[in-house]
Amino acid sequence: MKKGLEEKRTEHPMIRKCLQHLEIINASDKEKQIVYMYMKAMDEEIVALKEKSGN
Repeated sequence: MKKGLEEKRTEHPMIRKCLQHLEIINASDKEKQIVYMYMKAMDEEIVALKEKSGN
């Protein structure tokens, strides 16, 4: 999974930091995938809200 995530490094810096911490605590690939999925969805939602509000 790590390789696939490294290919898509356009996400928010906080997502990258979180994934780094997951590496430090030796989280499994499945755990990393779940965390990434939720953080990416949250990031996309925030971006959509900002675009909607015009900021």
